[in-house]
Amino acid sequence: MRRMSFDSGESLVEVMVSAVIFLMMMAVLEGSISFCTNAQHKSEQVRETNAEICRNLQTSPYVPGAENKTYLFKATTANGETPGPEGAVLFGIAVELGSKEVIYQGEDQTPKTTTFYMFGSAGGGGTGGETP
Repeated sequence: MRRMSFDSGESLVEVMVSAVIFLMMMAVLEGSISFCTNAQHKSEQVRETNAEICRNLQTSPYVPGAENKTYLFKATTANGETPGPEGAVLFGIAVELGSKEVIYQGEDQTPKTTTFYMFGSAGGGGTGGETP
């Protein structure tokens, strides 16, 4: 015959400790879900703002700059040295340094402005990076 023992099973202290541990894990889970939800909303806001900036960049006028530059493309040796000051120049491209200003709404619905600096064709009136 089997005897019943009064010290078998869980005590009230063990049940309370496991309940506290369970509640702590649920609090951590709730915090992580809240963090992920906030991150998703912020990501959506950033994507919407970025899409608006890209749309406005395409339609904003190109402002030619007052400065033209010539970028030289030079040949190098295998170890990265140029063989002479003028002998290494393969070709050069003349560009105009221009800009476009984009106006968009910020997170707080106030208008904001961002300037994009870009290359235009020198002497061609500046097309803002487009090829003729």
